[in-house]
Amino acid sequence: MDPHLFKAAVEGNVEPFRDNPQNLKQVVTKLGDTISHVNIKSQNEAMASTIFVDQILTICPSLLLQVNANGDTPLHVAAKCGNSAMVEVLFQHSKAQPGDSQSGGLNPVWEMLKMTNEEENAALHEAVQYGSLEVVKVLTREGDPEFSYSANSYGETPLYLAAARGSPEMVVAILGSCRAAAHGGPCGKTALHAAVMSRDFGNGLIMASICKFFFRRN
Repeated sequence: MDPHLFKAAVEGNVEPFRDNPQNLKQVVTKLGDTISHVNIKSQNEAMASTIFVDQILTICPSLLLQVNANGDTPLHVAAKCGNSAMVEVLFQHSKAQPGDSQSGGLNPVWEMLKMTNEEENAALHEAVQYGSLEVVKVLTREGDPEFSYSANSYGETPLYLAAARGSPEMVVAILGSCRAAAHGGPCGKTALHAAVMSRDFGNGLIMASICKFFFRRN
């Protein structure tokens, strides 16, 4: 990526990208980051803005699902950054997409949520790992309630990760919206094992929530 274009993406200046929207998919860094990835990564709490990404996805909608070298979509990056406002904007653009052959005619938002990166993490895995409760709430609210969110390449499901963090709020958010949530972890452990081992003050609530979930499902 040209340094001037990189600087424009970081600063949220959309003007240099208006002339050749068809070529924006080829404007990437050595790590495969598009201008959307670059802008989202550059955000911070003090100067957060969704304007650039909103405008860029209007110009070039295909950037919404373009992945970098790690297999991260812009949604993965927004989840890692804990940027719930950006997640909402990405969902808005996904909802504007037709259910075409790329998504098999299915709900485009659900299909985006199911995409995994090189570590087999969906955006929900990333949000839990990086401790963003607000992003977890948005992702689970918009997601397919019947999707299980299976284990990543380390054998960790989002529910297991939430229990391991000792976060009853994340556990409740996942179980409240994901009726088929997988609960496994590495080495045969489950979310219940993780709750016990977390030694957090909230592990009692976590265990109660998980047990209630299993009782309801069975």
